[in-house]
Amino acid sequence: MTEIRLSNRGNIAEIVLDGPDSRNALNAENLRDLAAAVAKVAEAIPSVRALLIRGEGKVFSSGRDISAVDVETDDAHAFLAEAFTPVFQSIRALPIPVISQVQGAALGLGFGVAAAADIIVAADNAKFGSPFAAIGAMLDSGAHHVFLDRVGYHRTMDLIITGDFLTGAEAAAAGIVSRAVPAEELSEFVESKLAAIVTGPAEAFAMEKGFVQKLADDRPTLAQVLAEEANLQETARRTPDYAEGFKAFQERRAPKFD
Repeated sequence: MTEIRLSNRGNIAEIVLDGPDSRNALNAENLRDLAAAVAKVAEAIPSVRALLIRGEGKVFSSGRDISAVDVETDDAHAFLAEAFTPVFQSIRALPIPVISQVQGAALGLGFGVAAAADIIVAADNAKFGSPFAAIGAMLDSGAHHVFLDRVGYHRTMDLIITGDFLTGAEAAAAGIVSRAVPAEELSEFVESKLAAIVTGPAEAFAMEKGFVQKLADDRPTLAQVLAEEANLQETARRTPDYAEGFKAFQERRAPKFD
């Protein structure tokens, strides 16, 4: 059984998938708890400026907990549409940077949770892929979109049909995750990035997150991107962070963002 734990460390919120005995497998109740934890993080903004999502033990998450699923009565559509999708969308909608820290396997539903983050930092020996052929199921949790976008049709079909995995290093090279680091350095590396993020320009980060998601979802023309960049930059210019950043650069010192 996996427990969803939420804690705050100063202005960093941390959600932990804590069920190492089940390889952090997730059921519908876990997803409801995860959605509630994300909602609490949203309520704590702006005192919370970044969110870390990680799994306890040797893996991030092996995916859906199917140990007690009755195939005859299971409603796969409801599980994904009503339990998983709201979690994915709520993580993506947070106006703060979200980092997934992935060690070991992030498969199926587990990959979906990790992929909802803005930054995925993986151990170089982590595992990503589609194990669904072994149980006669479809790839889900948004992974079709991610794989097709990053590795194309043929490699996506290869991963689905063979069930082979990409290592964290291979996933980083393919653009499926942000970067891969040696497994023994994973936690320390992520903490160093979080420390930098929470001292950065929060309003600019929020605008960037919304804009980059819009670009990814809508695929606008270059002319539209240029026009919207100009609008957003002017919006940023009016923020205290922008003024402090320019002043610090001109004075040759480190900026101090509130």
